[in-house]
Amino acid sequence: MTSGQTDNPIDARQALKGSGIESLLDSITVLATDDGRSIKELEAEALAAEKQREEERKATYERLDLVDRGFPRRAIDCLDEVTGEPWKKALREAYRLVLTPGSIIVLNGRYGTGKTVLSTFLARVMYRRKKRVLYSKAYDYTMSLRETFNGGGSESSVMTRYKAPYLLVLDEYHEVKDTDFTGPALERLIDYRHQNGKPTIIIANYSPAALEDRLGPAIVSRIHLCGTIITCDWQSYREINYNPGK
Repeated sequence: MTSGQTDNPIDARQALKGSGIESLLDSITVLATDDGRSIKELEAEALAAEKQREEERKATYERLDLVDRGFPRRAIDCLDEVTGEPWKKALREAYRLVLTPGSIIVLNGRYGTGKTVLSTFLARVMYRRKKRVLYSKAYDYTMSLRETFNGGGSESSVMTRYKAPYLLVLDEYHEVKDTDFTGPALERLIDYRHQNGKPTIIIANYSPAALEDRLGPAIVSRIHLCGTIITCDWQSYREINYNPGK
């Protein structure tokens, strides 16, 4: 036996005294038990907090991606705020069809009824299913095509942009004047998407009597085959929010 050794085993905690490690261990124990929670409970709380932060990050990325794909920020911010049974009923009907290849869904009716929000809601569902989505004003599409005649890019690149996404939303369809150029241009795009199994949502503010005439017989026949016209004739949410007491 060498000098300084004893027959008694060394007490690890005693050996660590004065080194600061024992006081650290005691502090951790106090922190874990002061409010009655165990270390396992604290770990579970930390995991839950991390999961929430991850969900918030995903929501932020999702919002930015939808904005990049043209969807209005205001519509994205309202996705979980719109209520009312008529709107929800329209959403259920549109959701069933947006899963149908080549369907054409027309949301037609007065301003402020949540048509753009409804289409953005469906786009978010498709986005979460890893499907490509795109939002555009119908007018912007026809103008992009027209600009190619003056050297503003190629017609094929414009067509590819609108043909490629799984779901395309064409908003403010009523703003496009029916001419020998715009009518056929929209028909060709919608027909291509229909023939290739890609759903299209058309948003318009026509009167019920004028709707089918303005869409044209080619599009209407495809809607009858594989699609629907949803008349959004309930009270405007803008009016409700402006006059909350009514």
